[in-house]
Amino acid sequence: MTVADTRHEGAAHKTVTVIVDEEPVSGVPLHTTPNEILRLAEIDPAEHYLVRVNGRHRESFKDEGDKDITVHEREKFVSVFTGSTPTS
Repeated sequence: MTVADTRHEGAAHKTVTVIVDEEPVSGVPLHTTPNEILRLAEIDPAEHYLVRVNGRHRESFKDEGDKDITVHEREKFVSVFTGSTPTS
Protein backbone atom coordinates (compact mmCIF):
# COMPACT_ATOMS: atom_id res chain seq x y z
CA MET A 1 0.00 0.00 0.00
CA THR A 2 1.40 3.39 -0.96
CA VAL A 3 1.27 6.56 1.11
CA ALA A 4 -1.34 7.94 -1.32
CA ASP A 5 -3.48 4.82 -0.78
CA THR A 6 -3.24 5.26 2.99
CA ARG A 7 -4.30 8.92 2.80
CA HIS A 8 -7.25 8.05 0.54
CA GLU A 9 -8.32 5.20 2.82
CA GLY A 10 -8.27 7.53 5.85
CA ALA A 11 -10.38 10.11 4.00
CA ALA A 12 -12.98 7.46 3.18
CA HIS A 13 -13.57 6.88 6.91
CA LYS A 14 -13.34 10.52 8.03
CA THR A 15 -16.39 11.96 9.74
CA VAL A 16 -17.51 15.55 10.23
CA THR A 17 -20.09 17.45 12.23
CA VAL A 18 -22.81 19.12 10.17
CA ILE A 19 -25.69 21.34 11.26
CA VAL A 20 -29.25 20.12 10.61
CA ASP A 21 -32.11 22.40 11.62
CA GLU A 22 -29.61 24.46 13.65
CA GLU A 23 -28.52 21.40 15.68
CA PRO A 24 -25.05 19.79 15.40
CA VAL A 25 -24.98 16.22 14.07
CA SER A 26 -21.68 14.45 14.74
CA GLY A 27 -20.20 11.37 13.10
CA VAL A 28 -21.42 12.09 9.58
CA PRO A 29 -19.22 10.32 7.01
CA LEU A 30 -17.46 12.66 4.58
CA HIS A 31 -19.09 10.69 1.74
CA THR A 32 -22.71 9.95 2.59
CA THR A 33 -26.31 10.38 1.42
CA PRO A 34 -28.98 12.91 2.42
CA ASN A 35 -31.07 10.10 3.94
CA GLU A 36 -28.14 8.99 6.10
CA ILE A 37 -27.72 12.55 7.40
CA LEU A 38 -31.42 12.63 8.27
CA ARG A 39 -31.14 9.29 10.11
CA LEU A 40 -28.10 10.51 12.07
CA ALA A 41 -30.13 13.61 13.00
CA GLU A 42 -32.93 11.25 14.16
CA ILE A 43 -35.28 12.54 11.45
CA ASP A 44 -37.41 10.09 9.45
CA PRO A 45 -36.32 10.18 5.78
CA ALA A 46 -39.67 8.66 4.79
CA GLU A 47 -41.36 11.93 5.80
CA HIS A 48 -38.57 14.47 5.20
CA TYR A 49 -35.99 15.49 2.64
CA LEU A 50 -32.80 17.44 3.10
CA VAL A 51 -31.80 20.84 1.74
CA ARG A 52 -28.19 22.08 1.82
CA VAL A 53 -27.96 25.77 2.78
CA ASN A 54 -25.04 27.91 1.65
CA GLY A 55 -25.83 31.59 2.23
CA ARG A 56 -28.82 32.35 0.03
CA HIS A 57 -28.20 29.30 -2.18
CA ARG A 58 -30.31 26.20 -1.48
CA GLU A 59 -29.65 22.72 -2.89
CA SER A 60 -32.65 20.43 -2.50
CA PHE A 61 -32.27 16.66 -2.31
CA LYS A 62 -36.01 16.02 -2.72
CA ASP A 63 -36.41 12.63 -4.44
CA GLU A 64 -32.60 12.23 -4.24
CA GLY A 65 -32.25 10.85 -0.72
CA ASP A 66 -29.90 8.06 -1.80
CA LYS A 67 -27.66 10.31 -3.92
CA ASP A 68 -23.97 10.16 -2.98
CA ILE A 69 -22.81 13.54 -1.67
CA THR A 70 -19.70 14.93 0.01
CA VAL A 71 -20.18 17.01 3.13
CA HIS A 72 -17.87 19.42 4.92
CA GLU A 73 -17.30 20.34 8.56
CA ARG A 74 -20.07 22.62 9.95
CA GLU A 75 -21.99 22.57 6.65
CA LYS A 76 -25.63 23.60 7.14
CA PHE A 77 -28.78 21.71 6.18
CA VAL A 78 -32.49 21.96 6.89
CA SER A 79 -35.06 19.19 6.82
CA VAL A 80 -38.36 19.64 5.02
CA PHE A 81 -41.43 17.72 6.18
CA THR A 82 -43.33 15.95 3.39
CA GLY A 83 -45.78 13.87 5.40
CA SER A 84 -49.44 14.64 5.68
CA THR A 85 -50.61 17.08 8.28
CA PRO A 86 -53.71 16.26 10.28
CA THR A 87 -56.72 18.51 9.81
CA SER A 88 -59.04 19.39 12.63
